[in-house]
Amino acid sequence: MRPVPVRMLVLGAALALGACDNRSLTIGYGTPPTPTPVATPTPGPGGSPSPSPSPSTGPSPTPTATPSASPTASPTPSPTLGLPPPQPLMAGVAARALDVPVGTPLGGYLRPPVGGEYIPAFEDLAGGDPSAFFNEMLDFLVYEADDGTPLAPLPDELRALHSPYATYSPPSRGYYDSLIAKAVALYDGHDYVVLVKTDMIGMLDEVVVAVNEKVEADTGIALGDGLLMSATHTHDGPGALANHSTRYFWLAMDVYQPEVFERLVAQLADLVKQALADLQPARFGHAVGSEGYLSRIDDPANPQPKNLNSFRRNVALPGYDVEANDAMRKRLGVLRVDRLDGTPLAVVINYAAHGIAFDVENQYFSGDVLASVEREVEAGFDTPVVAMLVQSAGGNVSPRADGGPTLQRIERFGKLLAPQVRALYDGIDELDDAPDLRAVSQRIVLDAEHLGYPDSDGQHGDGDYPYPWGGVQCNNEAAVPFVGPGTGESIPFCLPAPPPDEIDLADNGVAENGAFVPQDTRVTAVRIGDVMLLAQPGEPLSEYGVRLLAMAQEEGRDPASTFVWGYAQDHVGYILADEKADWEQGGTEGTTTFWGWRLGARLLDVNRALLRALRDRSAPPADEFSANYFYRDLPYAPAQATPSLMPGRVIEQPAPIERFQTAVFSWEGGDPVVDAPRVRLQRRTAPGLFEDARRANGTAIDTLFEMHLKYRLAAGVHLWTVELEPPKDWPAGEYRFVVDGHALAVSSDYAVTSAPFTISTSPSLQLSPPVASADGLRIEATLAYTPRPHNYRLIDVEVKTDRPAPVREGRVVFSDGANTVEATQPSIEAREGRLVAVYSAPAAAFAGTVSATGFDRWGNSAPLGAAKSRPVRMPAAAQRSATAN
Repeated sequence: MRPVPVRMLVLGAALALGACDNRSLTIGYGTPPTPTPVATPTPGPGGSPSPSPSPSTGPSPTPTATPSASPTASPTPSPTLGLPPPQPLMAGVAARALDVPVGTPLGGYLRPPVGGEYIPAFEDLAGGDPSAFFNEMLDFLVYEADDGTPLAPLPDELRALHSPYATYSPPSRGYYDSLIAKAVALYDGHDYVVLVKTDMIGMLDEVVVAVNEKVEADTGIALGDGLLMSATHTHDGPGALANHSTRYFWLAMDVYQPEVFERLVAQLADLVKQALADLQPARFGHAVGSEGYLSRIDDPANPQPKNLNSFRRNVALPGYDVEANDAMRKRLGVLRVDRLDGTPLAVVINYAAHGIAFDVENQYFSGDVLASVEREVEAGFDTPVVAMLVQSAGGNVSPRADGGPTLQRIERFGKLLAPQVRALYDGIDELDDAPDLRAVSQRIVLDAEHLGYPDSDGQHGDGDYPYPWGGVQCNNEAAVPFVGPGTGESIPFCLPAPPPDEIDLADNGVAENGAFVPQDTRVTAVRIGDVMLLAQPGEPLSEYGVRLLAMAQEEGRDPASTFVWGYAQDHVGYILADEKADWEQGGTEGTTTFWGWRLGARLLDVNRALLRALRDRSAPPADEFSANYFYRDLPYAPAQATPSLMPGRVIEQPAPIERFQTAVFSWEGGDPVVDAPRVRLQRRTAPGLFEDARRANGTAIDTLFEMHLKYRLAAGVHLWTVELEPPKDWPAGEYRFVVDGHALAVSSDYAVTSAPFTISTSPSLQLSPPVASADGLRIEATLAYTPRPHNYRLIDVEVKTDRPAPVREGRVVFSDGANTVEATQPSIEAREGRLVAVYSAPAAAFAGTVSATGFDRWGNSAPLGAAKSRPVRMPAAAQRSATAN
């Protein structure tokens, strides 16, 4: 079943929660995954003087920055710390698929959206009690079977039985691609910097703290501020991770599940330890460029300049430099980490695009377009390398990859951006083998007083922003009208956040554990040689990013060496520039800015102070409070798995297939509470011998993308299915699926191997009959791939999925029975609104009727008889030439 997208009316306005391209409800933040102690050097006191610079290379049109909205006068510099010089750089990498239990709801949209002309129990939601709203909302959920037949909503008790992790959202049903967490660890002999990326909607400080604590407990290494964790902001990662410090996020994340939180924290800590165990001598470099490409998908005859992202919010406001915002949107940064012998270790990509290629209907985990970029960058190397994408100022930026099925658009996005990343990477020719590493942070309080809203009668913000605990849905018609005191002026409205938990306020006066919206956050800045990474705890918009780079330039930093590190360390919603007019636009970005327009200025000032601490090698500003995450110690009841009768029992064996078709293997496995099947694809390499199939860069195919993993519960049986759709260039041969899993049964671990199946070449190419060219001097035919608009793998990045794609690498054999010519160099041309591959041979080589056969580079062919022989009339000039020869 799948939820039917139903329009939700809230006095004519959509209730938007975070980042959905004005299509559905959304929000942002996330988390991630299992451990082993490692022997690594214990850190020293930290910091050190800057070595020789690591210059930016390649094209670097840095955004024209506008002055900061709230420039801060330089204070008296803090005393310089006695920091030791850096030692030669050590670097290590790690990557792992996160085992998020299937059934955990996806996080990012409210799935499915509320239907009807009003929101039931909305007053209770605004007052801080979401339970009545969620219970009432279930009555409005409409479902349909896969064939479109309407079905009644699932009763509450059946939803709970289907997945203990989904309270009101549809449970996830499997994986389109694995959620890959990645880490790059750096060590300069004194300080550690560990960059961690997760396929989540966002990051929380609680996750960073928990991972830090576990790594230190297991290894003795205190990473402190040096652990920099970010999320790609895919809207198809795990939900149920937003804990009690941000209950408003439950609308788009579902109710918090501490068991899922703890499982993913353990896996992320294990990832960090693997990266630390991999430390080896390394070098570091960076570059900044501007993303853009020429597209022929709409008009093959006239390539048009395009970008892979676009604005979804007006940036033409007073005081905003539209060109600078545009440059910020297109900004593409690359960090390069190599071994000393020049072989690659890591490629870190900094680019802005929301992870919203899928809409609200999707119920399968995916890293969305961001993971596609990483896959395609890694595929471009002939050796394993870790590519990770970190969002820039992407709060108001959506992905663009033309039309077609979502999975094909996602693949197209990666294939178009990866070559641009590689070009920047290859252009980095100066690398630093001893960059200075240092990281600093500050915890700050979020309230009207600290944000600087004017006060009246001793109440901060009661005139401009009268929401002592923050507000939601600001400038949305769902909010509550408010009139300024004594003015009669109606101002933008918000739904007031209810007071935080009293028990949480009692220990330190800050509600870091139990609140409706964030009451605090953490800002981090990291130095890697000449490079500055400014971590933003939420979704920075482009104008805020422009001002952040301008601030860095004011403080003496090169903007081309300064990176906006979005969705990092924590999540406080959208981060707008300090302009009330922008906030008053409302929309998704305005309604999920919980502290109004002054939040941006507050964070900009903190970034400035941290940047100065790195620049001057001085102490960072002190934390405004000490976080105490004692809610994490609250007991919870782990989910209980239901048993499996015959785990490992085969349900369906794969049949022989051709490329472009789908192989399917199904088996009885375990309850997703305990089972996360590991599926490997193996290929026969010798009689009776199967080995793991590998990607072009040498990595084993034991994560999901080429394969999809699906789950359903049928009559109490846990049915798992893996699907494989080989594309045009998949190696032909004999394959099998190998599965390892866990079930609640007599024997808890199970293993099952499919019957072997063959993948053969496809005889589905389209070959046109041979004809004489316009001048009569050549015989030509076009060769194309049959359109596959319903497949999930892409054929050609420049062709719409419902049109034949040219065979760019192939051969056409022309013959008149006595003479044969093989054409292998096609001309790619635009004809009649289509992109075609034209193969040709000299007309003078033939004496009569010419036939043709066609193949691509990988052995796919046109069906026999597809290009029928036809007489080809040669003009007199060609005939005379043939006679002369």
